[in-house]
Amino acid sequence: MAADDRRRPHAAANLEGLISRRGLTGRIETTGAVSASLLATLFSKADLFVLASRFEGYGMAYAEALSFGLPVIGTTAGAIPDTVPNGAGLLVPPDDPAALAAALRSVIVDADRRRLLSEAALVAAHTLPTWQQSAAIFAATLDRLA
Repeated sequence: MAADDRRRPHAAANLEGLISRRGLTGRIETTGAVSASLLATLFSKADLFVLASRFEGYGMAYAEALSFGLPVIGTTAGAIPDTVPNGAGLLVPPDDPAALAAALRSVIVDADRRRLLSEAALVAAHTLPTWQQSAAIFAATLDRLA
């Protein structure tokens, strides 16, 4: 499948080209947009969640990954450290590929570390608000501003 090109066609084309030029077409699959049920299936089959964001206002994708017990590798940008607590993942500075590679390497090669991070991810997931709770908090905030 192809990268999701509905929002940023140029970025999707660049990604596909980079994957091809680096000879990674057999190792990386871009799926485009996926349904909620397929996303749940993909999360349940994963060993690790990696998202090297430059900014996150909350980090819902990280929260979803934690709910599946996935160890997280991300960045310290925005609200990510508030969403991914210590022990549930490894956070590196944004735009630091060497730190990202080191974090990936450390989790990929160490099954015990992955297991501990996974256990902490599940614990952390239970402390995060649900979609319904988040919506209620947001609505209450809007009511106070009105």
